[in-house]
Amino acid sequence: MKILIMGAGSIGSVTGGFLAKAGHHVTLIGRAPHMNAIDRDGLRIDGIWGDHRVTSLTTATSCRQLSGETFELVILSVKSYDTKQAIAEAAPLVAPDGLVVSFQNGLGNVETIAAAVGSDRTLGGMVIFGGRIDEPGRVTVTVYANEVKIGSSTGDVGRDRVDEIVRLIDASGVPTLATDEIDKHIWGKILYNCALNPLSAILNATYGELGAEQATREIMARVVEEVFAVAQARGVELFWKRPDDYLRVFYEELLPPTESHYASMLEDLKRGGRTEIEAINGAVVRYGSEANVACPVNEVLVGIIRVMERAYGKRANGEKT
Repeated sequence: MKILIMGAGSIGSVTGGFLAKAGHHVTLIGRAPHMNAIDRDGLRIDGIWGDHRVTSLTTATSCRQLSGETFELVILSVKSYDTKQAIAEAAPLVAPDGLVVSFQNGLGNVETIAAAVGSDRTLGGMVIFGGRIDEPGRVTVTVYANEVKIGSSTGDVGRDRVDEIVRLIDASGVPTLATDEIDKHIWGKILYNCALNPLSAILNATYGELGAEQATREIMARVVEEVFAVAQARGVELFWKRPDDYLRVFYEELLPPTESHYASMLEDLKRGGRTEIEAINGAVVRYGSEANVACPVNEVLVGIIRVMERAYGKRANGEKT
């Protein structure tokens, strides 16, 4: 299959690398230093999924370089704040019968993609493995909590087509399952990210450290309660009936495999870049406001991260803070 990875950071690079290693024609679009290193030496993948070197990848730094080409599958793995621009640029490259899959954090990505290419060509994804680019051309898989989940939010993509995409990604070595409940999985990831990401970034703490302290456990419980209230107000069905049901799964099943992990939000801040706070806790606050549901704890976390974004951004630009 001819596949485009739009946003070849750590997740996109790993996924694209494994798909190319499995024999698919994969093009990566990413930042020049990373793409240049892959062109020169191939993509090196190491970490918990083993050591690999993939030399069969095509690279680009812009969709303009691929004008006239079309792809049967586009995996969008850009940051959530870049979704609208990225899908606008990639839309002409999607084959008439092609599909776009969101491999992203946050709420609203699937809807933005569907607005550009149609809900009959859009799939949602829930990704809960992680990695980092240690140097251009090399990505390390650092954490894996569960299979990638892929499905159609609207049902406008037939299950046979979902199964086809899932089979090829899973067969490449990235564990993946099809689902008819992708929105539940996306909101499940929102619960996880809202509880952990901003606190990890603010406190420079691992997920395990957050779970070990009573003070942070209480904050995370409040965050989860607010997300549940917003979901209920919007008529969103979750996998769990009550916040306590989710928190039990969170501490017993979800946190242990990722206890040594730091949020990518922390790395975004250290690089002086934007975080995805607006699509995670920020989205919960916005949805809550629309439904007249107060979300004071999420709102405070969003406010702190916004201040940190400005401060780290100034430092990255050599400005005084």
